[in-house]
Amino acid sequence: MQPATFATTRTARYYSLGPAGPDVRHIWFCLHGEGQPVAEQAAQLEKLDTPERLLILPEALSRYALPPDEDGQRRVGAAWFAAGDLLPDFTDLTTYLDALADEVLATCPPDTPVTVLGYGHGAAAACRWLAGNRLAYERLILYAAVFPPEIDRRATLVGLPERPVTVVATTADAYTPEAAGEGLVQDLLEAGLSAQLLIVDEGPLTLAALGAGGETVVEPAPDPNPTE
Repeated sequence: MQPATFATTRTARYYSLGPAGPDVRHIWFCLHGEGQPVAEQAAQLEKLDTPERLLILPEALSRYALPPDEDGQRRVGAAWFAAGDLLPDFTDLTTYLDALADEVLATCPPDTPVTVLGYGHGAAAACRWLAGNRLAYERLILYAAVFPPEIDRRATLVGLPERPVTVVATTADAYTPEAAGEGLVQDLLEAGLSAQLLIVDEGPLTLAALGAGGETVVEPAPDPNPTE
């Protein structure tokens, strides 16, 4: 039996917190963790949902059913990578996220600063995506990052552009030792990138933990024909 690949169009889903438009001052692309329903990710990001900030939450292309929640409600998870041959997944996620970014950025003021946040496997997906050097982002945040064993983490990090990286680790016992962050920070530094490690408590992320208070503000262009 000989495996083969065939490229076809996929319909992807994404969610947003906050409306796109001329009032947006910050754009965040937030990539969920392995099997993490986007609704649960959105709940963690509720403190980032402010009028001037647009949060885009892409859902990975490989969706699957999860056990119902305590109320019996249907839950759907998704994966960025499938076990085994990951090369097609790398191509698909880059094509998907590049196209989504183009669409979102076209609806917002030019040169609006972009932050990319990745959870768990979403951190690895973010690094693979950004290593393509197409998206002009301002900073990268890797939260409890986990790279699948098939991905060469150091080789991936070397491909990232020179942008600040914040590695966020949690005190929760649920995360693997790899997600503790120290090794990832060391790999980032060896790749020539600026990196810092933050330790936060489990639960919804605060603005301070993600450095949201230090975001660059883009002022709206002055009206060329002001009214008297």
